[in-house]
Parts: sequence; structure tokens; C-alpha cells
Amino acid sequence: MRSLGVIHARGGSKRIPRKNIKLLNGYPLIAYMVRASLASQINRVIVSTDDSEIAEISKQFGAEVPFMRPAELSEDVPSEQVTCHALEWAEANENSNYEVVVTLQPTTPFIEPSHINECLEKLLKDPKIVSCFTAVRVTEPPQWMFTIDDDTQIAKTFMDGDIAGERGVFQTLPPLYLPNGGAYATRVSALREKNLIITNPTAIVPVSHEKSVDIDEPIDWIIAESIGNLNGFKPLPI
Repeated sequence: MRSLGVIHARGGSKRIPRKNIKLLNGYPLIAYMVRASLASQINRVIVSTDDSEIAEISKQFGAEVPFMRPAELSEDVPSEQVTCHALEWAEANENSNYEVVVTLQPTTPFIEPSHINECLEKLLKDPKIVSCFTAVRVTEPPQWMFTIDDDTQIAKTFMDGDIAGERGVFQTLPPLYLPNGGAYATRVSALREKNLIITNPTAIVPVSHEKSVDIDEPIDWIIAESIGNLNGFKPLPI
């Protein structure tokens, strides 16, 4: 089952400028995902970027950057468009064929090769599964969440019903999982049919909270630095 890994790394991050190459505990952020994906069972890993500095740093850590991402895909666009572009480029320019494409995001730096491999293995073992992604268990149950009416400013539970009985005890609620932004493995046939990187039937690979840090806001960077220091997380060696 031949696979292509596509690391998304545009240069125009807004909340944390130059995020993908900002040093996280001494290493460029993108280095973590580059090294993890290269150590995984993915057959080939490439970086999709519009930024020459990101491209050069990615190459220093062993990644391939065979093209520069076009400007129209360098703004806030769905991940599917970036992944599809990289896949189509590889097929058209290198006469390559892939059965699975893995979307990889540097903003979840502590994903391990084993997590990526498990995504691939679940697709390999069960032909009915068309996508698999890394996920973290939710600690903020939607049963406890509220919406606020714009007119009355009255709050009510997002899910109908009171927070009472077993619904008020976290341990009795069914476990729920959220994509942690790390890795999404999708069969190429399903990606082309649905234009989605997560599509049913899907599977998940649960990942611990400390390895599911998803860096989006400045506070996330502080959390990632603290967790990385505490656990000694750093890019795998070349």
C-alpha cells in the first residue's frame, strides 16, 4: 500500500509569525514532524510550502521539497486542497502512484512515528476503512457546554437535557475524541471521491494529551515548550 506524506507548512502564519520555523526548545517547529514522518512507514514524505526559508530548513532535516506551493493555496484554504495539489503534482511530474496520502501538520510536534504507522496499519488491515487520524480524548464534554441566545443572553445547554445524574459525572460519559491535528491517512480513491481527508468509514488512533499539543495560539506555544522540556521531547536524530 504505497503512501505519500504531505507536510503542510505555509509561511504566512498569523497568530504566531513564522511559526513553522520558530524554535521550539532549540529546534525549528517543522523539524519535529519532518523527523517523525521520515522515521515512519510512509514511503515518501514531501513538504508543501510557499516559503523559501521553510523549504531550506525542511531540507536540512531531511525532507524533500520538490515544488513551491502556488500562491492561491498559500492563504487560509482547506487542507484537502493542499494535499490534493501535492498528490497531483507527484503523479503528474514524477509518474508516481499512491494508494494512501497522509496529511501531516507541524503544529502537532510531538506525534511519533508509531502514531503515523498505526494510521496506515488500520487502513491496511481493514479495506472498509477509508481514513484514519490521530486524536485525543475530549476532557470538556459537550454535555456540559452552553450556548447563549443573542437576543435574551440566556444560556442553555448545547445538548438538550440537564446536567444531572450520570450526565454530571465525567467518568460515566461515553469517551469522545477530537482530531489532534497531527496525522490524517486517507485512501486516494476516497479523497478524490469525497474531497475530504476525514471521511466515513473512518478510524482513529488515540494519542495522549501531552503528545497531542496543537499549536495555534501563543499560549499553546508556551504549553508545548513546558511539555517538551518536562518530557525531553525533541526531533528524532538524523
